Amino acid sequence: MDSKAAAPEVRASSAAPVRSTAPTPAPTPAPYSTAALLAACELSRADGRHLDGAAQAEQVLATFGITPAECAQARELLALHRLRLGEVEASVRHGLLALEYLVDTGELLRQSQVHCTLALAFHESGLHEPALRHVLGALSAARASGSKLAEFWALSRSSMVHVGMADAQRALELGRQALDLSRLLEDAEARFAGLNNLGDTCLELAKTQSAQGLDPADALREALDNVQQGAALAQGQGHVFWETIARTNLVSILIELRRYGEAREQVGLSKRLAAANGYRNLELDNDAQLAELLRAEGRIDEATAMMVAQLADPFIEDDPARLTRLHRALGEMYKERGHFKFALDHAEKLHELTLRLTRQTAGLQSRMLINTLEIEQARHETERSQLEAQVLRIRAEKLDQQAHTDPLTLLPNRRALDRQLPALMRRAHDRAQPLCAAMVDLDHFKRVNDAHGHATGDRVLAAMGTILTDAIRDSDLAVRLGGEEFLLVFGDATPADAAKACERLLDAVSGFRWDDVAPGLRCTVSIGLAVRNSGERTAHWLARADKALYEAKRAGRNRVESAPQ
Repeated sequence: MDSKAAAPEVRASSAAPVRSTAPTPAPTPAPYSTAALLAACELSRADGRHLDGAAQAEQVLATFGITPAECAQARELLALHRLRLGEVEASVRHGLLALEYLVDTGELLRQSQVHCTLALAFHESGLHEPALRHVLGALSAARASGSKLAEFWALSRSSMVHVGMADAQRALELGRQALDLSRLLEDAEARFAGLNNLGDTCLELAKTQSAQGLDPADALREALDNVQQGAALAQGQGHVFWETIARTNLVSILIELRRYGEAREQVGLSKRLAAANGYRNLELDNDAQLAELLRAEGRIDEATAMMVAQLADPFIEDDPARLTRLHRALGEMYKERGHFKFALDHAEKLHELTLRLTRQTAGLQSRMLINTLEIEQARHETERSQLEAQVLRIRAEKLDQQAHTDPLTLLPNRRALDRQLPALMRRAHDRAQPLCAAMVDLDHFKRVNDAHGHATGDRVLAAMGTILTDAIRDSDLAVRLGGEEFLLVFGDATPADAAKACERLLDAVSGFRWDDVAPGLRCTVSIGLAVRNSGERTAHWLARADKALYEAKRAGRNRVESAPQ
């Protein structure tokens, strides 16, 4: 039975996951758009028409030019449809591919739903470790998404996986958590599933306790209470399928409690519902329960006759799990009655079935694990390629930065000026704003080298890089042209603003703690400022700033001179 939230599984205690065999409504004509196909596929999921839904999802995947999002949605739905059709290998393949996309896009709620589907697929295949990994993923994604409904289904699925791992106690804890959460939700399906699945888990715990010689009474009472509530809820909702499942589970609990009269009454109600609504799978479960009931009552001949009749039913030919249970029960009963030839016959058939199932399961598990590894390897290869591309890009960016950066001052160099200045000029032109350039030169820098050494000179230049970096805004540009000469270009600044910025730079240089660089050291700069005229060539504009710089030098240094326009 499907959920609006996370593809739940409502469990029947005496059988594999229940699949309704009610007549499938006639499919509507195939829609043409991808969106319509996906909507129809989702509707098929809600209606339990999994053959139709699988065909619709496959049609989407075969459509040329579908987007990654559409592909992921189709695979997400196809994983569920294939699972419901018993095709767990295909379910896992499509689920893992859908999950990749959902992880990349950060869609937590859908991640939780796909994790739930994958958990059930691995659980049904006996691969408990990956099943557990996916229920943990489902729970984590559900909680991160804030969806209590998704969290409920993740807890419920986790309980189911722990039952398969023979950890009934942990399964019971998780089932109780799920049921507690379902009470907070206005969702009848979640409430029913929480009651019914917890009842089934309690029944499994009771059977384990009986096998260990422990008293199963408490577990059976809890199982009975929950499943009775589930049956009442289903009846109140008018949901015949839920009610049939609940009453089927109720029969198994009553047999364990040795309340055979009530069990017979419930199995009769359940079978009538199943027969009236075409739930052939559940009807067969009811027949098996009747035979089990007869056996429990000591009516071995009748139980044997019923089971032999069930073996002749062609509907179960492709149901090895059901065949296994029948051959095992018949073998045990014939042996109890001393009919060793018949007992041996069923033992041999059971052995053949077990070997066949073991081979099939082993093959399926191997293919699923290989498929999982291949998908994970492909993802790792993609991630490695992306990382390699990122490393190459970072290296290229670093090389480009090195090529355009002065290594001593860490300011942009002439190459950077050639790259960045045209953009500043275009922006100034587009905004009808002036653009000012300031040539900056350290005063008497040769004396610094002569008196203190070239190493000290390098430290002075490095300090100038820091001073200039601190002095400019994001819209400005500071460049080392070479030697002790620098260029400042002021973006979004009037000539008066640029002149004030240059005066502040004079103060910053003269007030710097040059003693920290070398004892007794003092440094100043001279600055030539020029405003670019409209249409003026760059070389001419910068030459005017350079000429103003020499005027500042001639006028005594440590000053700003502005070039005439």
